Amino acid sequence: MSKLKDYGFALVKQKFSEGEVQSRIVQQVPEGSNSVLNFINRLDKHETESFIFDLERCLNSNSNVDEGFFSDSVEDIDIFYQYPNVNIDNILLIPMSDMKMILVEWLNFAYS
Repeated sequence: MSKLKDYGFALVKQKFSEGEVQSRIVQQVPEGSNSVLNFINRLDKHETESFIFDLERCLNSNSNVDEGFFSDSVEDIDIFYQYPNVNIDNILLIPMSDMKMILVEWLNFAYS
């Protein structure tokens, strides 16, 4: 089972009449703290790779290597590293290893 599914999300590709295809994560369970993970839809390839890189550094050093993840596309969301977790908007505390797996799934689905 995918880590995104564990958190109540599905990966979908939506095709528009102009032929454009858009990758998205869609929440299967409409309520709950996991809904803050919807911010992943706003991450471009570089941001996703940077977030994964940060998490790998934290996991490899068993500590926070930075305060958190900051990007223009998620400037309205607070994403702080609190080893061994990521705190998203003080709503969801998710293990760094789970967050990394989710981001890798998103990267492979949306950008490959």
